[in-house]
Amino acid sequence: MSQRAKSQSNRGKLMAMVGAAAISLGALSGCEAPDWENPDYVAKKLLEGDGAEKSLAVENLRRFPEERRAEVVPALVEIYKAGDRDAKEAMSYLVEWRVKEAADAYVKEMQTDATGYAGAAAVALGQIGHREAVPLMLEALSATDNSERKQALLSGMSRLPDPAMVGPMVELLKLDADNYPIALHAYACEILGNIGEENPAAVSEEARDMVVLGMFLSNNTNQNTNRECGLAAQQIGPTMVPHLVKTFNGEHQAVNQLLLKYNQGPDYAFPANQAKLVSTVRLSSMRAPEAVALFVEDLSNTKSAPEGLSGRQSVSWRLKEGNATDEMILGLGDLGDASTRELLERIVSGKLEKEWDEITDGLVELQLRQDAATALARLGDRQALGVLMEMASTGVIVDLERRFAMLEKQGRPGKEEERYQFNWMAAKAYAMLAEASHREAYQGLIDATDDGALKEKYVSFLPAFDVAAECGAKGDAAAQAACYGTKIEDENPIVREKAAYELSRLGAAASPVVAKAITTKHLDTRELLTFAGYRVATPALAEAVAALIEDEKGRSGDDARRDRNRLKLLHAYALRAGSGAAQAAE
Repeated sequence: MSQRAKSQSNRGKLMAMVGAAAISLGALSGCEAPDWENPDYVAKKLLEGDGAEKSLAVENLRRFPEERRAEVVPALVEIYKAGDRDAKEAMSYLVEWRVKEAADAYVKEMQTDATGYAGAAAVALGQIGHREAVPLMLEALSATDNSERKQALLSGMSRLPDPAMVGPMVELLKLDADNYPIALHAYACEILGNIGEENPAAVSEEARDMVVLGMFLSNNTNQNTNRECGLAAQQIGPTMVPHLVKTFNGEHQAVNQLLLKYNQGPDYAFPANQAKLVSTVRLSSMRAPEAVALFVEDLSNTKSAPEGLSGRQSVSWRLKEGNATDEMILGLGDLGDASTRELLERIVSGKLEKEWDEITDGLVELQLRQDAATALARLGDRQALGVLMEMASTGVIVDLERRFAMLEKQGRPGKEEERYQFNWMAAKAYAMLAEASHREAYQGLIDATDDGALKEKYVSFLPAFDVAAECGAKGDAAAQAACYGTKIEDENPIVREKAAYELSRLGAAASPVVAKAITTKHLDTRELLTFAGYRVATPALAEAVAALIEDEKGRSGDDARRDRNRLKLLHAYALRAGSGAAQAAE
């Protein structure tokens, strides 16, 4: 036989042997080749395979379709409970998927931390709404000293608000914020707020007092819980008001002691009147009628620092008092009590200058008086138009005018827009408060003003009268609201602002329009629509705001955070819109 023939013969024998081996292996495996890319195959092996096949199936679940997860959850739960080598991997999927069918496995993991996922299991229990786990979660919270696990447990509990949590949350708020993670205090307020939103009566007197204290907690890295505890107060509702009034009046002893502890040199950043500032903001956001008399009395009095303060302590007190005064002015506009119009007119006219001399300079006076103009626009009483026109035409901040006059003599004149900021801010407030019929008076202001930056500013507010003329002629409140709603996406911010103001004045008919318009991406306009939302609040508006918060939860940045906080406060207020009286009675 030739060498070539012999080679071909050997190759033939080899191929026959390989083919036979393949047939044999195919027979042994039931003619099924591994197919780990196929969800059907993965599910089958996870449910029916032997130990090795189940391990391989677990490893290949990363690409398993979300809509088919329910098929394999029982198998993963079984693998976890068996405690074999794949238990940790099985639980990793379960806590990621967060499915109700795994509730028992989550409870076991939360209690034992068998695979290192106790915290994630607690969060999953909250996500799936497994209220039966609440007693066990409270036990686990008490049993662990691990701060990270505590935070995870609290995260899960925040979705399962239960009156049984009130006592433990009070104890968390009593912890020293410098020696324990301040996140524990933040979660405690969040949970108390969520409980109060569902059942205000469940939040005890002590708990309400601690929520107020939580607004002032801070640690040595300047983290604080003002936002979380402030929102909790809004959620709990009217029963918080007496505690905030007590704080405003300097009678909340725990708050006073805390501020005394914090108010250390060299900055002395926590003077006693920090209590007035914080409680002012919260009373205003709650639209508490009790705040009107408090604010009016305080604003009518002479502002003078307590005896014994000097140096930086005195400066810090004056700065804080100026901030609190400004918040009270804006608060009166938000509260909407018509009886406060005359006081706001006195403020915008500078008639409290002597009483406030100790806390003001030219810039502070400018801030307070222009914010009083804004407050009058928000108040909505058109009897204030006279004083606003007067201030737009002849108003002056004496200290600032002296400074600009001096710069002018030195040959360094300041910008006209800055020099006359108070005048054009008063003019803007006039335009936002006026009806279309007041355009003629406003045109007179423009005509009497020399050409320049100030006149340009006045002219820029004219579109407010145009939109008032168009929408104000539409008929009833519902028709007017619908018209103003179409202006919220206008390219001109003055048109958007005027539309938002008018929606705040149209009552219940504007509520569905505000609910739709508040989704605008113009955050400056959304801020005004949030103000309007308080005036036309309904549970339906609350639903719309909740949906917006959920849709935009991924946004980041300071502006987005401030916007989200405003929306959450409005949501809490609007939820109570139909039951506020009943809650107040409680």
